[in-house]
Parts: sequence; structure tokens; C-alpha cells
Amino acid sequence: MLRAGEVFAGYVIKRQLGRGGMGSVYLAQHPRLPRLTALKLLYPDLYADTEIRARFEREADLVARLDHPNIVTVYDRGLDEGQLWISMQYVDGIDAGAVDPRTLPPHRAAEIIAETAKALDYAHATGVLHRDVKPANILLARANPAQGERVLLTDFGIARLRDESRPLTEAGGIAATLAYASPEQLSFVPVDHRSDQYSLACSLFWLLSGTSPFAAGTPAAMIAGHLQQPPPLLHRLRSTLPPGIDEVLAKALAKNPDERFASCTEFAVAAQQALAEPQGPPPVWQSAPQDARRPARRSLRRAGIGGLVLVVVVALVAGILWATGDHSEVKTGDVTGPVALQPIDWSAAVAPGTTGGPAPFQALMQIDADGKEVPRPSTAASPAGDGKATCEPVTIASTAPLTGSDAGTDRGLIGGVKLAVDQFTKANPGCPVTVREFDSGGFPQSAADVARQIVDDPSIVALVGPLSGGIQSAGGIFSDAGLSFLFAGTTPVDPAKGWRSFFRGVAATDVYRRALGKYLTDTAHFSQICVVRDDSGFGKGLAHDVVAMLGSAADPSCRADVQQGGRDFGAAVHKIAAATPDAVFYSGYSAEAAAFAQQLKQAGVTAPFVTTEGALSTDFVAPSPISTRGAFLSCICAPVTGKFYFDFRALNNQGAGWNAVEAYDLTTITLNGLATGHHTRPALLDYLRHYQGPGLARTYRWSATGELTTPGIWIYQIN
Repeated sequence: MLRAGEVFAGYVIKRQLGRGGMGSVYLAQHPRLPRLTALKLLYPDLYADTEIRARFEREADLVARLDHPNIVTVYDRGLDEGQLWISMQYVDGIDAGAVDPRTLPPHRAAEIIAETAKALDYAHATGVLHRDVKPANILLARANPAQGERVLLTDFGIARLRDESRPLTEAGGIAATLAYASPEQLSFVPVDHRSDQYSLACSLFWLLSGTSPFAAGTPAAMIAGHLQQPPPLLHRLRSTLPPGIDEVLAKALAKNPDERFASCTEFAVAAQQALAEPQGPPPVWQSAPQDARRPARRSLRRAGIGGLVLVVVVALVAGILWATGDHSEVKTGDVTGPVALQPIDWSAAVAPGTTGGPAPFQALMQIDADGKEVPRPSTAASPAGDGKATCEPVTIASTAPLTGSDAGTDRGLIGGVKLAVDQFTKANPGCPVTVREFDSGGFPQSAADVARQIVDDPSIVALVGPLSGGIQSAGGIFSDAGLSFLFAGTTPVDPAKGWRSFFRGVAATDVYRRALGKYLTDTAHFSQICVVRDDSGFGKGLAHDVVAMLGSAADPSCRADVQQGGRDFGAAVHKIAAATPDAVFYSGYSAEAAAFAQQLKQAGVTAPFVTTEGALSTDFVAPSPISTRGAFLSCICAPVTGKFYFDFRALNNQGAGWNAVEAYDLTTITLNGLATGHHTRPALLDYLRHYQGPGLARTYRWSATGELTTPGIWIYQIN
């Protein structure tokens, strides 16, 4: 990883912009011209791979021949220090994959697709196919006084001349991103410009819904969707959309390329017209199957070998996954019957409570207790199960402070519980489950009183919640009663208490702080960090623990304390600017963090700004989105995906805040226990002790003391 100030091939590195499967991209100063460029470097260990090297070099050669306002310009390419590089136009903005589909107006989504269509039609006219069109490859340049926001297509890394016969890979069709790949690419048959149109239609589907049309829990299921299934009706996923858009997408996503639009622009214009129409009654689909999950037989008959193609591709993908070790399973003790899984689309995932803010807090990665990046789960347990559950009426309790000074702070948690139960009961009418809310009041004695009320109700089989600060007084009551207590909070619990029914759903405070410190030094590889803390108990305690983990990486010469409520941080900023660190870690709350980040930017400090959940608020970004852009933020809290946001808001009439995802996961696990015959407190408790499986937030498995064995922590970046 190159550091700010380093020189590579004559370019002065400013900062890293991103990284992908083939290499990293840096913001760099041109060696001779007063111009910033995007410098793309192939990973050194991939240089020996002749296929990947050819693909990398090919991107520069192909794009260099394209001259269009909607295509990123390539300036130069070369080989230095054993690394291939490409210098290209720097686009100050974000990619379409970083926008929030929940707040993106449909007409704007159509405009983005229309501009991209212009780039594709131009490339097609010159004989170039892109072959990897997806939201992440569509860049949205920020507006400036000279011109409005622009849309540019990038990453022609697997592009190919239309008339070229030799592919770059033995199975070149699946080099594209699976969620947006056309049936032709997945069938190993020649492709033309209509393949890019199919991928463009998948991209519009995502921009309008937050999910790709054939999102699934496994690659094999996703491939089956592209090859055999009709696209789902989009207006059923987002009821405010006009039904006419479904007809347009059905044409652009036709399995047979001959049934698609003649050009990308023709498709884009039809989409704009459909989205401009008022919402009407759902259209009558004469040719679509009644069950969208049933394979489209006509496509298989027409293709002839479609079934064989599916078997071959699925076998290929399965072999790749097995070879790379991705063959996890859900283990649930003595469960009878499978646990149903739902796919997770991470592309629109943002930090909870930040939707609709001036800039998205984009989910960057998940780390483990040692600060190392771990794979995000591709599937999560589904509350709906198989729809065959039967049981006597039971209750799941949920607690939150509904009155007092903390009133409303955990409404997201109760909303997550309700969402899981709502999805379960709709799918399983034979197993009636209700949610009973309790007011924890925010005081230890109140929590103890509430705990006694809960255990005295024989219909309650489990509790999901925090109990504010009252866990210490309530936990023993639940343990003595054998009532499962699933806790979405960080308060430390002494293992010596011997609670046998306690199950924590997030990382405990000490685990989180250790992981953060290890991430900064061992994963992000920062070696000189200026630590700043405010004078709150939170700020001081967090900074103390993180500094202990940083060791020599914490630079004492630029350590600084600031006051809550203060806004003039000139002395601390001056000290940091003089130290020229490679990172600034801020321990405190959002208001002061926002002002501090702004003053650092004004002083010319370019080191990454890293903060924590104390600044997880749109208040951190609102004062100066430019100053906080690129900042990193760590949190125990899981991201909110597009689908979860829509479902949560539809039921609870509010956005999904802190603990909503974790509460949903913990309730889902409880419901799966009920669905598999664990209807009593002792049976459910035994089920949870042996449970292991993926959720939206992380993989869940508990130690003998109820702590997570895989406590995933999330890193976000403001984009």
C-alpha cells in the first residue's frame, strides 16, 4: 500500500481511492502537469499471471481509443517497480453503487442510466463491448460552477472488441460480476451489444430497488435466475413505482437477445417514459409464469441446451467455491429440518440511522476480534422458514426505555423484533407468535422489576433487548428462571456470575476496542497515529483502551484533548499538522468531531480521519460534507441493507436505527427454534446454546458464557 507523499512512476501519491480484485487506485499528482489523476496499480503478486496482466493492459489500450464525455479518459500506462499502472481521469464524486436507492428519486436513476447508455452505444459503435456494466462502474462526478453532475462509465478491465474471436479467459463469460451478467455470458456463447444492455437493465433495477433482479443465497441460484427465471415485478418491491417500468425491464432482461431493445439508449428512453407515468393498476402479464420462482419453460425449450448450460455453469461455480473454501453450513444442534436462508445484497448497505443524510456512511468491511477483515455473510437466516411451523400461542418479550430521559432510544430494537415476528407469522399462520413490549425505564431497579414481570408470564419464551443500564440487576433473574435473554448491548458481564441463559448479540466493549486498535495497526497499517479525545467519559475511556492497543503507533507528540462544546481547536490542529501523521484517531462525539475534521482539512492535513460510533450521526457530516469525505468510522452496529430498510420502514413507519438489524437477527434465531419444535423455555435455551448460523449482521455462535465466538465489528467510510 502506497502512503501519502510517496512517489510512484513520477506521480506523487495523495491518498488511496479504493481497491478491487485486480489492484488499488490512488489519487495522485501528475509529475509534470497541474492535474490530479487516478492511478490504478495491478497487485504485484498478480503480475506473473499472464491472463490478468493482459486484461489489465488491455483496459488502457481499449479505453484510449474511446473519446466520449461519458467515458473516463486514459492518459498513460506503464511498468515501474514490477507493477503495471494506468493513469486515468480522476472523477471527483462517487460511484452509483454508493448511492442510497432508498432516497434516490426514480427519475434521477433513469437519468444516470440514460447517460451511461450514451457511453455504451458510442463504445458499441466503435466495436468495443464493456462486458461488466454495474453500478460500481458508473461514476457520478460532483457538480461544480462550470457544469452540473456528470455520469461517466469506467473499468473496461474485461472489455473486448466485438469482432475478436479469442477470449481472454478459458471461461471468459463469467469474468463479469455475477449479479449483472447476461445469460449469454453465463452460457459461454458469443455476445454482442445487447449483453451490455442486459447488464444496464440489471443496474437500473438495483438503483430503483436496492437489490439486483436475481439476488440469491448462492451463486448457483443467481445463475439459475439469469438463465431461467423472469425478473421479479419491480413495482411490488417498491410500490410507488409505476407498473409500466416492469414491462420495460422485462424486455431489456429478455433471455433471448433478439427480444431486447435495439440499443441501450432505446431502453433508457423507454425507462424514462415509463417512470414518468402515474402509478396505475398492475398490468396483466400473459406470458409470465404465475410463480416468479418457477423456471421459464419457454426459455429452456428455445435454448435447447439451456438446462445443460445451467448444470455446467453451476458445477463450475460450485467447484470454484469449494476450492476456495467457501462451503459453510448452518449448524443448529438437534434441529429437525433446514434453516431457510435469504440472500444479502450489500451494495446499498449503510450505517444505521444515516439514511437520507448529506453523504452515505458506506459499509466498507467487517473485522474480527483481532482487527482482521473477514468475509461478509452472503446469506442470513430468514424468519419465514419453510412456512410449515406449528405451535401453541407464545410470546417474545422486548424491552426498551419508553419513558424517562432515554425514552425512544431503542425503538429501532423493538422495530427489528416486530419485523422478524411479522415475517414469521405471515409465513407460518399455524404458529402464532406475539411481541410484548416492556418499559425498562432506564434505571437498574426498574430493570429488575421488569425482569420479574417477564419471567412471571408463562407465555413468554424469550426476551430480546437491552435493559439500558439494568442488565446487571436483571440478568440473574432471567438466568434463575431459565429464560433465554438475547442482549444487543455492549455492557461487560462478569463470567463469574454464571448466567446460563445469556446470549450477547454484539461485540462487548473490551472486544470492540481491542479489535479497533488491532485494525488500525495490523490491517490498515498505520504506524504514526495522532490520538484526539474529548473530555466525556466515553471519549476518555475509549481513547485509553485504543492507545493501549496501538503501542508505539500512538504518537505522543500530537496527542490532544478537546472540550465538549468547544469549536476552536487551533492548538491541537497545529500540533497534528506539524507531526504529519498517517492517521488521526478521534475519540468522542459527532459535533466536536465534525468541527475538528473541518479544521484539519483547512490546515492541509490529509491523513485519514478515523472515529467511532460516537460520531455515527448525520450531524458529523452535515456541517461540512467535503471535510468529512473519506473519513472512517468503526461501530459494533451492523449496516442496513436496502431491502431491510424498505421492509422495516413499511412496518414501523420509521428508519432503521441502532440495534434494529441485531434485534431482527436475534429474533429470527429464536423463531427458527420455535419452528423446529423448541416451544418451551428449556428446549429453546438448549437450542440457542448449540446454534451456529449466519445473520444479516454477522455469524452467530455463543460460548459457554454467552459471548459471541465471532464478534464481527464494522468499518464504514463516508463517501
